[in-house]
Amino acid sequence: MSIRTRLRRSALTAVLVLPLGGALPAAATPAVPDGACVGSSGVTVVVDSTDLGGDVEVGCAEGDPATGRQALEAAGFEPTDSIPGMICAIDALPDPCPEEFQGSYWAYFGAEPGEEWAAQTAGADAVDPDPGSFEGWRYNDGTAGPGITTAQLAGAATATAAPEQPADDEVASDSPAPGDQTGGAPPAAESTDTTDTADTDDADGADDAADSDGAATEGDGQSVDAATIASIAVVVVVLGVIAAVTLRRRQG
Repeated sequence: MSIRTRLRRSALTAVLVLPLGGALPAAATPAVPDGACVGSSGVTVVVDSTDLGGDVEVGCAEGDPATGRQALEAAGFEPTDSIPGMICAIDALPDPCPEEFQGSYWAYFGAEPGEEWAAQTAGADAVDPDPGSFEGWRYNDGTAGPGITTAQLAGAATATAAPEQPADDEVASDSPAPGDQTGGAPPAAESTDTTDTADTDDADGADDAADSDGAATEGDGQSVDAATIASIAVVVVVLGVIAAVTLRRRQG
């Protein structure tokens, strides 16, 4: 027995609270009840008792019911016969069953996927609905089918069966960060450290070269000073010899 859902007529014209400005609200879009079969998993059954002040109800008779009555019962509805083969009430509506025909009855409709409701040409005990088709019941004079189209029912069933897609933020949170992949590029911080190390090595090399140049310059300066002193010493010795020779000549 499948679960059926109800949609009350009052929901079709839902009362909206007026805003403080007093503007009239827009008309509410009618909701489509859940409960239709998905694809050819069974026969979708619609019971519309809104003309009796009731609801639009949808149920799914799973599999391949042999008759329209079996589909009605398998979808969760309870028919009542006034005489054998003549359904006068569904789920005790109307209550009691009319003793005399007064122009309204449980009109029986059917439709294939993509088609509109059409009155059945045989009773519910004689019709063999196909899986994926639609069965409809409405208490009226037989001129209008259920208040929900087969296209709306199929769309609601498809939307219900569609898998839920993950939100964008969930997808983003599940994706690994660029630096987390195995074998990926090292983090930017490590690249910066490598660059800083190279710069430090270059600076140390430059300082060492400068120290070497300074040492060479200082050595050259010391060599020049020694040569100058030696030259002066030679001159002093020569002058001393000349002075001594001159003095001896004067004394002699």
